[in-house]
Amino acid sequence: MFGQWCMQALHSSVRDLRFAAGRALPAFLRSDVNVQILRNNRILALDCLRSMSEKNELVLQESCIFAWGQIARISSDDETNIVLLRLVEYLGHTNPLVNGLAYTELQKLSGHSSSAAMRLFTPYWRTIATTVVKELQNRPQIAQQLSDLLVMSIPEFLVLTQTFTIPYLVLTKRRDILQRIAQARGGDCSLWTLCTDTTNMAAILAYLLIRPSTDIESMVIALLTEIVPEFSKVDLAELAKSEPITIATELLKAAAEDDDTKRAKAHQAIQVLANLGHRKTVPAKGLARKNDVLGPFFQQWVLGIMAHLSDIINDIRGLQPIAERKRCIGAIREMVRIARSHVANGLPQICACLQSALETPELCDGAFGAWIVMMTTLGEEDIADLIDPTFAIIAQHWPSFNAGTQEQAYEMVSHLLKSFGPLIRQVVNTTPSLATVPLMAKFEDELGKLRSQMDLKHRYEAFSERCKNENITVVTQALIELEAFLAEHESFLHEVAIGEQPDPVVALLARSVLDACVRLNRARTEVAVTCARCLGLIGCLDSNKLEAVRENREIVVLSNFSKEEETIDFVVFFLQEVLVKAFLSATNTRAQNFLGYAMQELLRFCNFDTSVTLRTRDIQSDTNYRRWVALPESVRNTLTPFLTSKYSVTTAPVQIKCVYPLYKPSMTHGTWLRDFLYDLLQKGCDENARMIFHVCGRVVRTQGIAISEFLLPFTVLHVVLGGVQLQREEIQYELLAVLSQHLPETSGPDREQTILCSQSVFRTLDYLTRWMQEKKKEVAASKNSAAKASVDVDNSMSLEQIKSVEEVLSMIPAEVISRRAVECKSYARALFHWEQYIRQQKENSNDASRNDQFEPLYERLQEIYTQIDEPDGIEGISAHLHVLNVDQQILEHRKAGRWTAAQSWYELLLAESPDKSDAQINLLTCLKESGQYEVLLNHVDGMSQCQANLSIALPFAAEAAWVTGKWDKLAKFLSHSTDTVAGDFNVSIGSAMLALKEGDSARFKKILHDLRLSTAGSLTATTTASLQACHGALLKFHVLAEIEAISGARSLQENGRPMSMATLNQRLNVLGAFLSDKQYLLGIRRAVMQLSGTFSKTELASAWLTSARLARKGDFTHQAFNAVLHATQLGDDSAMIEHSRLLWREGHHRKAIQSLEGAIAANAFRSHDHLPAEDSTATLHKERQQQQNLVTARAHLLLAKWLDKAGQTQSDVIIERYQKATADHNRWEKGHYYLGKHYNKLLESEKAKPPGKQAQTFVTGETAKLVVENYLRSLAFGAKNIYQTLPRILTLWLELGSDAEQSLDPKYGNDENFRAHATIQRKKLLAAVNTQVKKYIDRLPAFVFYTALAQIVARICHPNQKVYAHLVDMVAKVVMTHPQQSLWTLLAMVKSSSKDRASRGVVCMNKVMENAKALRTESARTDLKALMAHGQKLSDQLLQVCEKEIHGKPTNVSLTRDLGFSHKSAPCRLVIPLESTLTANLPTSTDNVNMKTHKAFSKETITISAFLDDVLVLNSLQRPRKVNIRGSDGRVYGLLCKPKDDLRKDQRLMEFNAMINRSLKKDAESSKRRLYIKTYAVTPLNEECGLIEWVDNLKTLRDIVLRSYKQKNIPINYGEIRVLLDESISDPQGSKLNIFTHEVLPSFPPVFHEWFVEMFPEPGAWFTARLKYTRSCAVMSMVGHVLGLGDRHGENILFEEGNGGTFHVDFNCLFDKGLTFEKPEVVPFRLTQNMVDAFGAYGYEGPFRKCSELTFEILRQNEDTLMTILETFLYDPTTDFIGKKKRSTTVVPDTPEGVLESVRNKVRGLLPMESVPLSVEGYVQELIRQATDPMRLASMYIGWVPFF
Repeated sequence: MFGQWCMQALHSSVRDLRFAAGRALPAFLRSDVNVQILRNNRILALDCLRSMSEKNELVLQESCIFAWGQIARISSDDETNIVLLRLVEYLGHTNPLVNGLAYTELQKLSGHSSSAAMRLFTPYWRTIATTVVKELQNRPQIAQQLSDLLVMSIPEFLVLTQTFTIPYLVLTKRRDILQRIAQARGGDCSLWTLCTDTTNMAAILAYLLIRPSTDIESMVIALLTEIVPEFSKVDLAELAKSEPITIATELLKAAAEDDDTKRAKAHQAIQVLANLGHRKTVPAKGLARKNDVLGPFFQQWVLGIMAHLSDIINDIRGLQPIAERKRCIGAIREMVRIARSHVANGLPQICACLQSALETPELCDGAFGAWIVMMTTLGEEDIADLIDPTFAIIAQHWPSFNAGTQEQAYEMVSHLLKSFGPLIRQVVNTTPSLATVPLMAKFEDELGKLRSQMDLKHRYEAFSERCKNENITVVTQALIELEAFLAEHESFLHEVAIGEQPDPVVALLARSVLDACVRLNRARTEVAVTCARCLGLIGCLDSNKLEAVRENREIVVLSNFSKEEETIDFVVFFLQEVLVKAFLSATNTRAQNFLGYAMQELLRFCNFDTSVTLRTRDIQSDTNYRRWVALPESVRNTLTPFLTSKYSVTTAPVQIKCVYPLYKPSMTHGTWLRDFLYDLLQKGCDENARMIFHVCGRVVRTQGIAISEFLLPFTVLHVVLGGVQLQREEIQYELLAVLSQHLPETSGPDREQTILCSQSVFRTLDYLTRWMQEKKKEVAASKNSAAKASVDVDNSMSLEQIKSVEEVLSMIPAEVISRRAVECKSYARALFHWEQYIRQQKENSNDASRNDQFEPLYERLQEIYTQIDEPDGIEGISAHLHVLNVDQQILEHRKAGRWTAAQSWYELLLAESPDKSDAQINLLTCLKESGQYEVLLNHVDGMSQCQANLSIALPFAAEAAWVTGKWDKLAKFLSHSTDTVAGDFNVSIGSAMLALKEGDSARFKKILHDLRLSTAGSLTATTTASLQACHGALLKFHVLAEIEAISGARSLQENGRPMSMATLNQRLNVLGAFLSDKQYLLGIRRAVMQLSGTFSKTELASAWLTSARLARKGDFTHQAFNAVLHATQLGDDSAMIEHSRLLWREGHHRKAIQSLEGAIAANAFRSHDHLPAEDSTATLHKERQQQQNLVTARAHLLLAKWLDKAGQTQSDVIIERYQKATADHNRWEKGHYYLGKHYNKLLESEKAKPPGKQAQTFVTGETAKLVVENYLRSLAFGAKNIYQTLPRILTLWLELGSDAEQSLDPKYGNDENFRAHATIQRKKLLAAVNTQVKKYIDRLPAFVFYTALAQIVARICHPNQKVYAHLVDMVAKVVMTHPQQSLWTLLAMVKSSSKDRASRGVVCMNKVMENAKALRTESARTDLKALMAHGQKLSDQLLQVCEKEIHGKPTNVSLTRDLGFSHKSAPCRLVIPLESTLTANLPTSTDNVNMKTHKAFSKETITISAFLDDVLVLNSLQRPRKVNIRGSDGRVYGLLCKPKDDLRKDQRLMEFNAMINRSLKKDAESSKRRLYIKTYAVTPLNEECGLIEWVDNLKTLRDIVLRSYKQKNIPINYGEIRVLLDESISDPQGSKLNIFTHEVLPSFPPVFHEWFVEMFPEPGAWFTARLKYTRSCAVMSMVGHVLGLGDRHGENILFEEGNGGTFHVDFNCLFDKGLTFEKPEVVPFRLTQNMVDAFGAYGYEGPFRKCSELTFEILRQNEDTLMTILETFLYDPTTDFIGKKKRSTTVVPDTPEGVLESVRNKVRGLLPMESVPLSVEGYVQELIRQATDPMRLASMYIGWVPFF
């Protein structure tokens, strides 16, 4: 009704009514109504006004013009075009009044601004300009007034609009107006020039080709000839050649319009255009078939077309109207529809353009409509990489699609699933989920079934891959899904993370999410927040157990671009690592175009063209082809279109005059970096560099800084080497200016930008250093070249270049680099440069032995170490300072965690200077770290309330307030917060807790969101280089996830509780050895649990008790007692246990025992034991009853252990206590283990007695039976102590079996009755033990016995038949369950040279075959039999490879031809014998472990796929051979086939080292330092041959040192040195020792440290590698000493080139055998000058000493386990571990008992011939003294090379 009134009122005779109706039109045409209704209303209004205009009634024209203007203000593009066209037509009205009204209305619409008028008309020149020129002669006033409106002349208007008007004028043959346009252009512009202008000609042809005609070519030429006769001589194909891209683009836009007739004409015109292009290149008779020409045409021009369309869609050419952008999207759709797979070259650009358009609501439907056409038109090969983006777009943009688009999307997905089923199944693992789209539920169910075949590990691996995708939409969707998936399945990750052998899937997932966060945290802040959520759910992983270092590929251009081959290698690297990634991740199509140009030109430079994609007969010699195929397939696919593209850059290079230094404090990092780089790129010094630099110069200013960051080091070096002196000086000044710039104290943009600039300088300096080192190596290597003359010339030039680089580096003082590195938190870099500076000072010093002159340097070094996360360096530096001042002592206390000692000093300091801010911060830190939160709060209350003090104290006070639950104080403190501290993490957490307390949910969530955003935004590539590097950020994410979950703000569980205590405990364990972080987290947990109100007092108390345990382990007794008190106040009586533990730790043993006994007697654990254990009338859920009794059982066990240790209670009472613990909870591994351990203690005690005094229970074996039974029970409920129990079980059982076969030894007396009785009892007890063993063989899972398979097999020839039968059962069970791993051991037994062992091996094989009959399916039985048969054949073949004699001394032989191997042996389902594939994963949880369901091996075992034919033969005596095996995972693995060597000894020693590694991992301090022994798999094939896992990239100490001495021209005369060594020790009093110390050693200065600088030029990697070397060296030194490992010469100690770790080989010299050499080895381990010097400035102090002490302490703590394992080795009847001595000596044992005693004495700290044991520290000190004693070193044999 309202609309009808408006239409009628517009025709009213009353003027006011007409104008009122005009004003009402916008309300009638408002957009908030149904789309169809709005469309109908607007059509009605426009028709009405059009009819009014055509009536030409003057009385109505005024209101009509006014109404047109009102519609223009609310209309869309098409309607605006119509309105403006009408108003422009009114400008030509004959009535001046009407004419003026129209002009005024247009002025109003343009806001009385000429520029606004231009913007108003520009989108519609196509129609408006044509209308104007059409009436130019009849109604010239239209053109005049419109020109006036635009403030220009008519000629200027004609020039402006020529592209839009000329096509119409040619069609209508308006030569006169065309002449006017030519004149308007000025100069001598003719009609020919006007028409042949490339832009105009393209517009003309596009306009004319779409006209209907039977002969379109003749028609076009005829029309052009009418205008310019010269066109009669021109071929239309030549004209089309001028601008095919623009013509095609215009035709595609026309084809995209809704008019079917016009679309058909446009398609026909495109066909004509393609035919013209085809005819131009390939002469043919008549027109080519459609399919013959359209495809190639678009294949050739798709990139150009997309560049044109993308510029419009993305508003690159200025703001474009929505209608025009929609036309361009439609053009893309039509192009895909027409050209189909021929647009594949441009798919990256098409996808980027459409995805960019999807972000604009008005374009969303059209863009996805084009995407749908693409997915339903292209073939499988083209859409394979588009599946993931397609599904991600649907999931993310579904709400933005209209109903029609949603329906089309549904049909598209249906089409994909039906037509490309195999492809979908192939990629389904990484395909985004459609679960959020209800309409797609049917398809999601189908996809879900396919995904259900993946286990959790593979799901997480798939997420990891998805997060690495270059497509931002795919990554975003992956993160959204990952967050939800983690919320449901995070426990899996945590179980894996805390396992003994953590699966790398956890670290890889964290790595992928971190990398995604760094990529997107600037551009997509919400994605960064999602990354933060995911990382929070993954948790703060213990970087000591799990690490994920970002892999950085690097390249060094040694020739400085002068050599073409090396330059091409650089360009290929640049393309692969930088440009392609930038291109794929770019969402800006203009940026893509510039990158496309760069890639095109660089490919051309490399001589890459279409031929590199084709195979030819001589392809092996084609370097270009080899380079091309070496690129990853995804990179090749991206680059292929640019092999034929024709990009060009039309803008001239920007010329900037630079005045050095360029850097100014106000500059942003990006501005400085681009300006500096751009100037350097203009200074190319040779042809190759100039070409590359020119291309790069065209793109660096338009791209992100990643490209500039990459190029800067190469350009700096190039100018340094090839530029003039002035340019080198400019670079020096520039680098120094950045590093010398004062860094603002407070955080802010200026500080951040300066740091970023400094990091760019650091990367440049790193590259210069790396180049210099590589160049020096090249020069050294070339000196051996035959072409002497040319080499001398090259070397001379190289030396000049090295000198130039050294000059630049020397200009930047170490002090400057070190200071800025500390400010940038690049502490390893600061350390690197300062240590180098100290070394230089020592070398230049006249008396380097005087350390006092270097003390200031060491003090500075100590300051740097305070900032490094390395706990031992400070103490190491302190050892070199004669007197420690107070500050240095405090540093030591703080670094060692002695916070109370440091606190006392700061309190004294503040008493003297209360306003000293540093002291305030330090005191607050001490109070916080020691857990004295109450004291901290009181101290803050007492501080002066000045703003500076509040800023310092607020973060500490906030934490103390929430930990203690003092919310009023927290509110008070936060009320004083300022902007300076408001962003602090602790302060913000405090604010969030107050919001939670006040019930302000919105504010609470916003604070958490902002914290995530700020923390994620702070992450950079540098700070996320490893998990360790970003530990702080990961902890924050972890904290935020728990706050959100515990508070209930986000439910992570579906059981009604925010997060279970079990989940929280598991998340806490993920933190590993980071005790301080755990306490911080627990404090936050308790605060939020209290505020949430959903947790019971018992659960709160549990959190307090966890804090108490951690504090106790960290020696923070006060904090522990405080936590116990809080738990007690909450009513948890089990706190008495922890209280008693604290008393015991404090040394109050008697009081602790009394306290615990009192608690047990008072039934203090009733709150946990909900019902008394003896109350049989009540029934409880089984699991809950177990939990009830566990607390009581723990108390009884603890009491029993204390009574045992105290030595004040009879054994029977202690046993009773142990038994009480097992009775209270009989399914508890720990209870049974400690009871068995006590029995074992009694057994060892009896064993040490003389035979006549041994108890009968020992003699008969009853005690052994009790040990075996209890250890077996413990294994049924957990595997924590499996390596302590199972070897001991087997040893005692097998000994009992052997003893039962023999009569009692006469040493027990001559009483026949006793001997007979004892023999009978032994047999009875053996029978009982056999029964127990049999029972547990059936009950225990096979992986338990797998862990001791080597020991079981070693004793397979046991004389007792029943024992032997059970051993066979064990072997059979293991092989049945884990055949792929265990068959290697069984096959070696079958191939034994001992007939008895071989026959028993066959019995085991037969037993397996017999048991196989019980398998459920026939296929399983067949598979096992086939595997065994195949394994036997493979074993035979490998034995042949080992034993085959190799004639001559070849380094490489053929596996088949020379060694007789048959490739039919592969593939084989046996695992490749590697440490990773042969090691069983044990359960991690200690309570309620379901042993039977545990999976010891991954489903994805790496099996043998094939053997490679090339075999490397090592040049040692036995000629071992390295074979290469391709695994089922596609990777190649190396195995060393070693002949004539019994590897069983090596195998058992690796087992021993693995046990030590487990002990090192369990200890918090050693885990923190990542102490380990490098181990590898050893697989015997029989007693004489075997396989050793090949470890790549190892270098012997000898090779490293010799190479350095050779480079320094230091000759080594071993004969002369031998004489000097002998002379130096000729006097036992040491009077001639200075020959060794002052002559021999100075002749061979330490050089090993240079290897670390060379191998790890990046300071962070250098420090990590050196630390790893130091620590691993310490571990192996201690372990080697305990085992008596000798012969540690320079070829038996190797180093890992990848990480610097120490690697020992050749373990034949064990148990002090070295002391029996002709020249006895009198040093406990190798600690020569090279090794000590490579430790760093502190030498063997600091990390080496501390890690030695830790290792030795752990060996001492695990003495029982150590001796148990060694006992199994030494009593192994198949292997001689002791061996024959070269000469006898009393200090070297030659019996198993003697060896065990020797090892035990060492572990206990007893030196030879001494009776008083030393402490750990004292013993390590003595060992270091011996190892570095010059007399002992000089006494070593010459081959040991003690002077290295």
